Amino acid sequence: MVKPSDQDFSQMIINHINIGNSDAQKSEPGVAGAALMHAAARFNAYVSSLQYVSPRIMQDRRQFEIDHYLKLYKEMLEQHYDEYVANYDQYRTPPKIG
Repeated sequence: MVKPSDQDFSQMIINHINIGNSDAQKSEPGVAGAALMHAAARFNAYVSSLQYVSPRIMQDRRQFEIDHYLKLYKEMLEQHYDEYVANYDQYRTPPKIG
């Protein structure tokens, strides 16, 4: 499997955020966020399945995989939440156009 460069990885993140921002303009931001989380959960279940040769083994590893993803998500959310608190005025001010 090809490992993306840091720049490619950052661009993937930006692409997903742009989709969320676009969806948030058509709906409530909470609904757009829930859709992103649902999609991430679905995709990560798929990613987990790729490492197992049978559904029985996947089921045996279920709690480990869920705990792993929850730990990662919690760490990322805490980091970004703290960043938003520290930069609240800057991040919440709409950008000036033109």
